[in-house]
Amino acid sequence: MTSFKYLISGEQRFVAVVLAGEAAADTRLWICLVPDNPTVGSGWVGCWSSGTGKTETAYSLGRLLKELNAEVARVGRTGPFGAYLDDHLFFDGWDAWGSGIPAPISNLAPVDVLARAEGCRSSDDLVSRLFGREKQTADSPE
Repeated sequence: MTSFKYLISGEQRFVAVVLAGEAAADTRLWICLVPDNPTVGSGWVGCWSSGTGKTETAYSLGRLLKELNAEVARVGRTGPFGAYLDDHLFFDGWDAWGSGIPAPISNLAPVDVLARAEGCRSSDDLVSRLFGREKQTADSPE
């Protein structure tokens, strides 16, 4: 599994994590949101996945992450029980899974994924690294 993360700037500190590869379900690309200091046993604040069999491009993922950044800045909150989104977020062409841990990635605990994910400076950096790595993998002889 390949995973990348970046801190979403704003009043509340959320981290967006992008998961790709067999452990995250080989037919989907996952974007999940977590507070920057998750506790063991906590779920995702929100998760979205690309449609089954739909191939995302660098452009489409970049556009979605920019939209996610703006929406999280608008509805991200911290309350007595931790971080949450004050509204439901839906993105065209993406399945919304809500908070918690979606069944297809139930074996991926947010605190563990966050610890292993490769850090990126921004959403643009993440897209560049993910699609650069995919190109290198596709170009490499097997």
